Amino acid sequence: MYTMIYDIRIGSYRLGMLDNVEVHKSVELLADTAVVTLPAAQYNNALEVENKLHRGDKVCISFGYEETGLVREFSGWLQRISTDGGSIKLYCEDDLFLFRKEIPDEVLKKTSLTALLEKVVGGCGLGLQIACSYSWTYGKFVIHDATGYDVLKKIQEECGADIYICDGTLHVHPPGETIGNERLYDLAINVEKEDLTYRRAAEKKVKVVVKALLPDGTVKEVEAGSTGGERVEVRCPTSDEAGMKARGELEVKRRTFDGYEGSITGWLIPVCRPADMVTLHDKDYPYKDGTYFVTSVTTTFGKDGGKRKIDLGFRIS
Repeated sequence: MYTMIYDIRIGSYRLGMLDNVEVHKSVELLADTAVVTLPAAQYNNALEVENKLHRGDKVCISFGYEETGLVREFSGWLQRISTDGGSIKLYCEDDLFLFRKEIPDEVLKKTSLTALLEKVVGGCGLGLQIACSYSWTYGKFVIHDATGYDVLKKIQEECGADIYICDGTLHVHPPGETIGNERLYDLAINVEKEDLTYRRAAEKKVKVVVKALLPDGTVKEVEAGSTGGERVEVRCPTSDEAGMKARGELEVKRRTFDGYEGSITGWLIPVCRPADMVTLHDKDYPYKDGTYFVTSVTTTFGKDGGKRKIDLGFRIS
């Protein structure tokens, strides 16, 4: 039986009491988030917390087992405090929170994505380097009454990019380009719950229609995949044929393969992060064994124990 331990620091305070914490990380969302719930009954009133903790306070969340040690599960900033419903909840956001600053209005013409990102980083007053795998150029990009976060959100919606900050660098890469560590899960050993459906690629036909807005206001379309199945439309910020085709083929890859769809839930060990590889083993159906890209992980820690829900993406092997 493992002994649960935690170390949560917000601003200059270290939490001495905790109800539960939930950390959600995903390659499909712009920012990772954490919600810390405090036992309100232990405080004289909610204002005592609200007077000590403030928006923008640094947040560091670590938890784990005494036998295996603490693991840093989240690092970011306090976004807001909620005192509704008889409990105190602290809503936190990772370093993308730093982009929630208004940037100057501007109309950019014939600007590369990298140049746009540099403009956003500078407008937010951040000294970050840029690592961007895309090379397209915008014919026109309008920044109006927006924060740096708004601009990054628009970029992600248009191209489905993984956007994150690591070691002083803002990273913008195609989904699945950067793959982390391999994690091993045996459905009979270290999986508490599974919500999986095994499907064949032939059962998941999909046609992806990639759309790009041209300078004259018309829309260019490029198709990928096969007919007779689900029709998916995605937007692409670049109108060159090769870029649009690559965007479509990537979406087809993410949606059609022989393998599992769904999620598994395990415990805090092993540690698993979005963009890691999860290798599943089922002794009863070895032909279903495979390795999958992790799209999101929701980790909870509280009176019911520590658990990780892992959502599977496309199959790697």
